[in-house]
Amino acid sequence: ILFFPLFGAVLLLPGFASHRFGLVVAGAILTGIGAGIFVLLNQQFNLTLNQRLGLMFAAYSLGFLIIWLVSLIWKLQYVAWWGLIPGGILSGLGATFWYTEARFIDFVLFVMVGLGLALLAWGVFEHLFGLIIPGSLVLGVGIGNYLAWGTGIEQNALSQTGIMLVCFGLGFALIILFSRVITPHFVWWPIIPGAVLAVVGWGLYLGGNPGGAASFIGNTGSVALIILGLYLLLLRREIRR
Repeated sequence: ILFFPLFGAVLLLPGFASHRFGLVVAGAILTGIGAGIFVLLNQQFNLTLNQRLGLMFAAYSLGFLIIWLVSLIWKLQYVAWWGLIPGGILSGLGATFWYTEARFIDFVLFVMVGLGLALLAWGVFEHLFGLIIPGSLVLGVGIGNYLAWGTGIEQNALSQTGIMLVCFGLGFALIILFSRVITPHFVWWPIIPGAVLAVVGWGLYLGGNPGGAASFIGNTGSVALIILGLYLLLLRREIRR
């Protein structure tokens, strides 16, 4: 169980010493895999199986994050932003096994949040609007599905669908927010699908749970106002420039 982490370290050390990025990539991946296998199979750790799996996936993700971090520190011509994608997904898997009961809806939440944040980071720092769109929507869908079906609160199908649609609509609002970081122009088109989804979601929630509709609309409206406030702060910074 020590073979892979030691072999990965053997590749990493000369890679760092000679600034050979290919050796760093191979060494980081092998080190992450080896560290994960070591944690999973080593019986000296007093951990449950789920905790071992969580640490294993966290070690896997660390290998890919090392690749991204090294390319960023070395200021290579092409930063390895792609390492954030498997790193985010594997981090989500690790968090699911470590912090939750590993239900399917827990995987949906953590994996989609990890993937969404990775896409957003890549899109914002590289000014790629095509990555900001899926990153924002993946975040909205992942959080919406969990709030609708994963909290354990008794809801009927109408109200659950309404929660998911409103969160999906807020994902379109995130597109407007993060687009302000990379462009001085107002991106207006996400308002249309976002507003339609939010109104339909509020209507479904009102039909399924009339008693809690006021608090739900107030809470989700507060989130929308927070997003609007952050957008105005970014706009003010742009005006000062």
